[in-house]
Amino acid sequence: MVTHTRGTMLRMRPLAFVALIPLSWAVFAAEQPDPSVEHPESAVTQTPVSVNFRVVIEAPRPYGQMLEKGLDIARWQGEQRVTMPLLERLVGEARASAAEVLATEGYFSADVKSAIEPSSNGEVLVRITVTPGPRTRIRGLDLRFRGEALSDPEGLKRLESIRQTWRLRPGDPFQQSEWDDAKRQALARLRRGRYAAAQIADSEARIDPAQRTADLKLEVDSGPTFFAGGMVVTGLKRYPESIVQNLNPIDRGKPYDALQLDLFQRRLLETGYFNAVQFAIDPDTDQAASAPLHVNVIEASSHRVDTGLSYSTDTGFGATVDYSDVDVFDRAWRFRPRLNVNEKEQQINIALDTPPRPGGVWNTYATRFQQRDIQGERSHEVTVGYAHNWGLESTPSQVILSGHFENLSVSGSTTEDNYAVFLGYRKTFRTTDEIVSPRRGVLGTAEIGASVPGVSSREFLRGRLKISWLIPIGLSGDLLLRGEAGAVAATSRSGVVSSFLFRTGGDQTIRGYAFESIGVKQGDAVVGGRYLLVGSMEYTHWITQTIGAAVFVDSGDAFDQPSAFRNSLGLGVGARWRSPIGPFRADVAYGERTDQFRLHFSVGYSF
Repeated sequence: MVTHTRGTMLRMRPLAFVALIPLSWAVFAAEQPDPSVEHPESAVTQTPVSVNFRVVIEAPRPYGQMLEKGLDIARWQGEQRVTMPLLERLVGEARASAAEVLATEGYFSADVKSAIEPSSNGEVLVRITVTPGPRTRIRGLDLRFRGEALSDPEGLKRLESIRQTWRLRPGDPFQQSEWDDAKRQALARLRRGRYAAAQIADSEARIDPAQRTADLKLEVDSGPTFFAGGMVVTGLKRYPESIVQNLNPIDRGKPYDALQLDLFQRRLLETGYFNAVQFAIDPDTDQAASAPLHVNVIEASSHRVDTGLSYSTDTGFGATVDYSDVDVFDRAWRFRPRLNVNEKEQQINIALDTPPRPGGVWNTYATRFQQRDIQGERSHEVTVGYAHNWGLESTPSQVILSGHFENLSVSGSTTEDNYAVFLGYRKTFRTTDEIVSPRRGVLGTAEIGASVPGVSSREFLRGRLKISWLIPIGLSGDLLLRGEAGAVAATSRSGVVSSFLFRTGGDQTIRGYAFESIGVKQGDAVVGGRYLLVGSMEYTHWITQTIGAAVFVDSGDAFDQPSAFRNSLGLGVGARWRSPIGPFRADVAYGERTDQFRLHFSVGYSF
């Protein structure tokens, strides 16, 4: 890091406590007599007197703790061979090191004092007093780019993303570690696939200690655009290379795209064939026109058992058990039975997937046994089906043909048997800035389908649309707009399998209301209606990288006739935590329709 003070330029070296250890030992060695030197017998040899000392550091937290752990002098406490000359040198080193530590934190005018004080018990007290003083703050930021990204629409999006997510702004405290991290993140964001040879062309932090200001300058060169060439796959032992090739969404000869690479990696991991997947694009600019993609995989065990525990105020305590065999028939077919139980729903799902074919498509043969007891409606349903899938999202796009049989009992009303053969189509769409944790973009699903006449207890046509719109607000705010609409065209809801109808309310829909408590009143129960309309707006302010506070408004209804729509409004605030065991959400919401407050809480754990 280069610092300038009114015409005087100083170069600061990075702090490295470890580097002081050899120096201190060298000082210690210098204090000892050299056995290789002969001394006359008449000479009087004086043995150096050792000093027993204790170090006290007086500094604001957390700098005091950092210095106590990092200063070399602290590690010499209790060493019997320390003499007073050596101690004086260690104290001098400690002053210089403490000043460097504070400089990296933005305190370039720190006052570091030391004193060696005798005590009554014969122990020497080393007192180091640190006064950080005013902190250096960022005055100016000069962020520049060059290279082919400036003439590429996709490149311009990335450059704008770097500008928007840049953390060090004028007025912020200057820290060397933050400056280094910001440069690394900017470079990593640009390098992802498309500009594999991007590099920092110029970097400078100009410090004025007198004014306590820092002027930052960074110029990044994107280099050329890299186009997809061939693929080199390593690490395969049990599966054919075609599995990796068939899941590749990147067209040869097209520019590398970061989201497509993320999707490719996610596709490979979600198949269950692999434990780890690493990508590398050779940054050799001579190969930019046809750069090979190096894919290194670690194959997973073909048999796996996963268990999980969960809790939510919707469905109470729950548990899951998943078993998978991803090499059935020794031909990479995937067998996936899953047990999912909670206080209101119990399911057994069994699926058999074919290996992925070119284009990332596969077929699924499945059956499901489900029991639900919610809001006075109790159902037992058996489903068998076939699906043609693509996309490998958590809800992939698919064409489905399924058969359903249900026994339905409504408290205080009727008991009936419903059945249907259903042919449907679902399209998953996504245009987001990230795959795993997006902050910007749109994602959702659109569904349409119909019962097959003659083999269904009630003929119907069904459509459903779910959309989530993510909008970043500055560096620490996220706005989520969510909408959902559904309709079942039928002469009556009676005879329609209940899983095709709509209810709403709860943690993930309209907060302030019990789980699926918003619907059509029938007898003593709330049952599904033929129409659904829900909207939500939520703003989250991230106080830290993992802790945030949210405010939201939810609204909507599930109803049986267009004229019967009755809006249910939910308002509330909540806490968010990106915890090690999964996303944590705690909301307090007021349900305007019921005039009640409800706590909505959910956390998930897998092991």
